Amino acid sequence: MVSGAGPASGAHDTSEWDHAVMDSGVLVLVTGVVLDCVGIVQFWRIGKRRRTSVASVGTVVGHDESHDDGTLYAPVIAFVDEDGAARRFTPALRSSRRMHQVGQEVPVTYPPGRPDAPRLSSLTHNALLAGLPLAFGAVFTVFGLFGLLQG
Repeated sequence: MVSGAGPASGAHDTSEWDHAVMDSGVLVLVTGVVLDCVGIVQFWRIGKRRRTSVASVGTVVGHDESHDDGTLYAPVIAFVDEDGAARRFTPALRSSRRMHQVGQEVPVTYPPGRPDAPRLSSLTHNALLAGLPLAFGAVFTVFGLFGLLQG
């Protein structure tokens, strides 16, 4: 008889395969749940910021480019704070395309008394911050559940 052949060996291989599928299903599921939690927390923060922050209107005056991993863009936004002082900022979130056009007016929020901590509050920006993790989280969760059910 060939060494390693036989029913016991086949059952052992299948069991190891089942454990590997189960482990990867759990990992994918946990990743999905974590991403969903990140998206939910971002939505909560966006809502809180909308309720408690000072609102202003900014204008996109240019784009900051970085070339670390391909070309990424972030809008440079000018706005006037509640004291009438002109300010500029660049959000940390960057994308591979220009999400806002130069000259476009965009909503800006900042904590009361803290115009030095502005945030871009456009629908596009918020969708990237919260919607992207939720979407990827949903996909990972579905695939993770599918992997667990198949195991």
